[in-house]
Amino acid sequence: MARPKEHKPETILKAAVTVFRSEGISVSTARIAEAAGVSNGTLFNYFPTKQALVDAVYLTIKSEMAGAIGEFSPEDSLQNRMFHVWDRLLRWVRSHSDEHLVANLLGQSGLVGPQTQIEGNELFGAPLALLEEAKSAGILVDLPLEYLGALIQHQLSQATASGLNDDEAEVAFAVLWNGITRTGQIAGTQSDRTKRTKKSTNRK
Repeated sequence: MARPKEHKPETILKAAVTVFRSEGISVSTARIAEAAGVSNGTLFNYFPTKQALVDAVYLTIKSEMAGAIGEFSPEDSLQNRMFHVWDRLLRWVRSHSDEHLVANLLGQSGLVGPQTQIEGNELFGAPLALLEEAKSAGILVDLPLEYLGALIQHQLSQATASGLNDDEAEVAFAVLWNGITRTGQIAGTQSDRTKRTKKSTNRK
């Protein structure tokens, strides 16, 4: 006798991303359950409310995105460490465009719960710490960190939407860095650029 099919929450989360992407975030849980191949009751076994499902989708995507950053050497310059974050995030977004779009849609919609937003932000503690370090060092322009963080996210989305290749993405980062630092030159030494070029070459 065949064992009953097991429905894992990951299946429902993936279906939610697909449906949110194609049909909008206002779709019903019944539509998501249908896309996942489960009953609405099964969906509610894992996610008691649509709010719970929305929060789980958002936090799952943010967790995967933050995990893509990996580790960077504390001995590198601030500019190189920021480039590491930019490069890793851009590569993740390129290969997970649907997830990135859905996370942005949910984040901008106001549907994500306050506690989930806090938890999502905490996942990016390392990049935020870099911005705080740069701010304390007097490198950044005199603007709120929240604004600068949002600006970086916007530029990341724009770089992805424009289909920039690796070389163009490095130029885009240089433009971004010059825009958020006081001089645009503080950490922009030739040796920094050489290091990044070598890393880029090694990836090919």
